[in-house]
Amino acid sequence: MIYKTVTELVKLIQKKEISSVEILDSLLKRINDKNPQINAVVALDADRAMEKAKKADELTMQGKSSGPLHGIPMTIKDAYEVEGLVSTGGDPDWKNNIPSKNAEAVQHLVNAGAIIFGKTNVPYHSADIQSYNEIYGTSNNPWDLERTPGGSSGGSAASLASGMSPLELGSDIGGSIRTPAHFCGVYGHKPTYNIVSEVGHLPPPPGFILTGNGLSVAGPLARSPEDLEVAMKVLAAPQAQDSIAWSIKLPEPKINDVKKLKVAVWPEEKSAEIDEQIRNLIDETAEDLRSAGAKVEMVSPPFTFDQVDDIYSKLVHPVMSAGGDKETLASIDMLALDLKDEDFSELAKIARGTSLRARDYVVNNARRHFIKQKWQRFFNEYDVMLSPVCAVPAIKHNHAPLIDRTITVNGKEKQYWHTTIWAGPVVMANLPSTSVPIGLTKEGLPVNLQVIGPHLHDLTCIEVSKMIRDIRGGFRIPPGFE
Repeated sequence: MIYKTVTELVKLIQKKEISSVEILDSLLKRINDKNPQINAVVALDADRAMEKAKKADELTMQGKSSGPLHGIPMTIKDAYEVEGLVSTGGDPDWKNNIPSKNAEAVQHLVNAGAIIFGKTNVPYHSADIQSYNEIYGTSNNPWDLERTPGGSSGGSAASLASGMSPLELGSDIGGSIRTPAHFCGVYGHKPTYNIVSEVGHLPPPPGFILTGNGLSVAGPLARSPEDLEVAMKVLAAPQAQDSIAWSIKLPEPKINDVKKLKVAVWPEEKSAEIDEQIRNLIDETAEDLRSAGAKVEMVSPPFTFDQVDDIYSKLVHPVMSAGGDKETLASIDMLALDLKDEDFSELAKIARGTSLRARDYVVNNARRHFIKQKWQRFFNEYDVMLSPVCAVPAIKHNHAPLIDRTITVNGKEKQYWHTTIWAGPVVMANLPSTSVPIGLTKEGLPVNLQVIGPHLHDLTCIEVSKMIRDIRGGFRIPPGFE
């Protein structure tokens, strides 16, 4: 039962072959058994959840349903406020924050029948690709306990991969949905910007409201593309402040026949080098799609990678550093003054973005919109584009100071934030992207690619993910967690 998809569980509930109480009980037992190894689920609301499950079962017996997620227990990333359940954002200063209402996206899930029974771990302020903090400690990857499940939705992905939750709500500004999905071999969808409300996300601090920063999004993680689709149809809605004037209805997939599919594959990029095994698995997937009848071409987008990476860096770092320590920010400002024009190291990009003046930010944002128009024309020729999610498979735990961390790509040492380099182009352009499992490395670590789609064509990305699942096999259960 623990590895059944949401889609399967909903059907079983409808047929009265299984109850919500039975599902919740199985998940709680699974957490008791496996969470000590993983430390993904960091707060539980079992008693209240059980009462809600009983009420859901009463409705089921009456032939009624509360929505497309009727009776489905699930966990929520600890970056979202959940009514009556401690919600910390990984910040020790917020460890006693017990919200009086749900974040808007959480409320949409609840309105659709979901039962929130726990929270999953995050890094401090969701600002790392590893998930650890002073309150709850470190989350481990079920594929290798010495490795991170990713961040910032690392607890989300680990809970799914280890069978402790069937559905999750994450957030993404630098791959925080897509990279954990890649590290753990599950599915994650980064929606088109601002079609899923982030009101109630932490940060900003409790009591403050995030209505949009131009980059970050809320979105689902799951073990199947069908579950992503169900979740997105629930989650895609205007913020409450805007709902008086408009609603959101996502367009149906542009394509549902692999033989009519037109796929672009992003070529290798010198400045965004990826692990050779990841490139090989992406190439194999492209060839499989071609063999299935799709038109597949290796083609560069109508701009350079360095151009979009520069725009993204100058947009994201002011957001990530906002409200930071004044002394640290002053040091970064001084560093930026001495940077050479030809320095494109990760540290240099962080310094330039963090110290960007408001007038320069306006110009950079205009550059972003110019690129978005180029993407729009590009997708007149192709349905989707395939690209890497991350430069490497899941990395080993490394909690050294950020400036001292490195990763290794094909035997070469790279700065730590090279891990996020493939996450940025999609965020910068506000496009939807689905992180899709495509296989394992020789070391047995999962690898995903991202299916990038046109603006607002989220369901197209998810539909193509189904096609890839059908030819590549989809989610695999980590050894030892069967």
